[in-house]
Amino acid sequence: MKAKVYIVPLLLVLFLTAGNAFAQQEEVTPQLVYSHSIPHRSPTSISQDRNGHLYVLDPMHNLLRLDSLGQPLDTFSPPTRGRISNIEAWSPMKILLFYEDRQTLLLLDRFLRPISSTDLRDINYEGIARAATLSSDDSFWLFDETNLTLSKLDLRLRKVTVETPLNLILDRERFDVRQLREYQNMLYLLDFNNGIYVFDNLGNYKKSIPFKGLSYIAFRGNELYFVQDGQLIFYDLYTSEKRTIALPVKEHYVTALVGDKQLYLFTNEKADIYLWQ
Repeated sequence: MKAKVYIVPLLLVLFLTAGNAFAQQEEVTPQLVYSHSIPHRSPTSISQDRNGHLYVLDPMHNLLRLDSLGQPLDTFSPPTRGRISNIEAWSPMKILLFYEDRQTLLLLDRFLRPISSTDLRDINYEGIARAATLSSDDSFWLFDETNLTLSKLDLRLRKVTVETPLNLILDRERFDVRQLREYQNMLYLLDFNNGIYVFDNLGNYKKSIPFKGLSYIAFRGNELYFVQDGQLIFYDLYTSEKRTIALPVKEHYVTALVGDKQLYLFTNEKADIYLWQ
């Protein structure tokens, strides 16, 4: 009789535990319902601000600010044309547009009105910047592909205040840096061929994350995320845990932005907006 008394509760606990695990698995595998599409110029010159607004380039090179449903709110038409290779809208006060071909840092306010424009050649910046992003202290991080350095540029002082040589970190023959992004007091450098390199806010190298073949990464909460092999992959910055969501197979999606209720998936020509269900 004693054996039966102990066996029944144990089976009940196992059943409830398995049920809870199944429910948790369903919670992290939401269904995606297609909403509509919007055309764009580049699947990597994209960004998202803290309010969930999207920033994309239209086919005519204009910068669009869209609401969470993909409806246009504001438009910025650059007075002169150039290739906007990086957009950074995470700062609560300003938006950075980096023109790689013109070596220009253009700052806009939240209404897409120009604040300032800086040609790196006018301040005697030595080298050629391949990627740029804002830092939390109102400076700019630059990756210089000529000197293979990571630099912090202070425009108020009109000089570089931090410089980290990368010749012992990057493979000079194989590097292909696509993006810089500061997030939660760390700096992330995305190298298409070799993965993600992580630095602290003083430019000191900390570690690498071996995800290769990526053109764009974004962040949400304590995770970075990206699209790879038909999946949306989330990587926890502190525990290194990884979770994945299978994407619709009807299109070849290359990048993504994640909202509270919407998922924005980018091909080379358009962005498809899906609703989380």
